[in-house]
Amino acid sequence: MNIDTGMVADWFKRFAEKECKGVSPLYYYLSTRIAKDNDLLRIASFCAERQPIPNLFLAAVHYLLLKNPTEHLAKYYPTLGGVFEDNIPIELFKEFCLEYEADIIELEQSRVVQTNVLNRCAYLMPILSSQFSGQKVNVIDVGASAGLNLNMDKYAYYYDGTYSFGNGEVAIQSNVEEGVMPAFSLPVSILNKVGIDQLPIDLTNNDNALWLKALIWADKVTRMKRLGQAIEIAGMENLNMRVGRTIDDFEEIIREQNPDIPLAIYHTHVLYQFSKEERMRFREMLDRVGRDRDITYVAAESSLVHDQDWGLNGILVLLTTYTGGVKKCRMLAKTKGHADWIHWMS
Repeated sequence: MNIDTGMVADWFKRFAEKECKGVSPLYYYLSTRIAKDNDLLRIASFCAERQPIPNLFLAAVHYLLLKNPTEHLAKYYPTLGGVFEDNIPIELFKEFCLEYEADIIELEQSRVVQTNVLNRCAYLMPILSSQFSGQKVNVIDVGASAGLNLNMDKYAYYYDGTYSFGNGEVAIQSNVEEGVMPAFSLPVSILNKVGIDQLPIDLTNNDNALWLKALIWADKVTRMKRLGQAIEIAGMENLNMRVGRTIDDFEEIIREQNPDIPLAIYHTHVLYQFSKEERMRFREMLDRVGRDRDITYVAAESSLVHDQDWGLNGILVLLTTYTGGVKKCRMLAKTKGHADWIHWMS
C-alpha cells in the first residue's frame, strides 16, 4: 500500500527522536535525512499495512547490503565491518536505494518486522523466575518470530556489567536504572515452549535467518553477534512453532496446554500491530481462558496500547495473574525497546 509521504516523513521523525536518538547514531542520522527526501519517502511508502515503516525500510536496505557486502555503502555499516562516525554521504545512501528500488519495495511488500530482540529476556526471565522458581512451566510467546526468546533458559544474564545467573554463550546484558529485580532462587525451568506467529520464521532457511539479522539495527554489532549465537541453538527439541493469525487461533493453542502444568503467556512489542478492536478481543479471550485455568501473563508494550492509563509513558511491563478465576494486574517495570535498561517498580 502506497502511503502519503507526509505521513511517512512524520513517522521517520518520530522514529529518529523517540527510538534512535542516543541509541543508534546510524539510524538517527539516516532517519532524520530520509524524512526530508521525497524520493526516499516514496520508496518507504510502499511498506505493508500495519508495519512500522522506518524499521521495515531500513531493514530492507540492511538485508540487501548483507547480500551485497561489496557495495560502497556497506563501508558505513558496522554490522558489515564498516565504520560509522558521524555521517554517511546521503546521496550515496539514496543512490543505493534508487538502484535497488524494486528489490526494496518487494521486501516491503513481502516481509514483516518480526524481531527477536534477545535483550528483552533481561526482564522476562526474572519475572517468570519469580513467579515459578523451582517449578517446571509451559511458556507461550505470542508474536514469537523465530522463537529465540523462548530459549531464555539457555542464556547467561548480566546486569550493570556483572554476571548474575544462567549459562551459555548468548549474553543478555542490561542495566538496572532504578528499583530492584524481582526476587527468585532459581531461573525458571521451561518444559514446553510454544511460539505463535502469523508467519513463523523457519531458521533452517538461510534467507529467513538473513532477514532476521537484517532487522538488527546496523550499528549494533554486539546484537548481531548475539543473534548469530542464538540461531546456533535455535533447534531445541521442546520448541514448537505454531501459525496463529486470529484471536480464535490463539485461544485454541492456549487451551491445548496441559492444565496441570503452570502456564506463562507473554508478548513484547506485538499489540501495536493489532487494531483497537483486536486488542480488546485478545484481552477478552485471556479473561475467558483465565476463568477456566490459572495463567501468568506478561505484556511488554507501549503505554499507548495498554488497556489502562498507568500514568507513565514509554514501554511498560505488566504482570497479570489469573488464579482460581481471580484476575490481578500490576506494573512491574518500565524499559526501552531493546531493554538496554530497566526501571523496576518493586
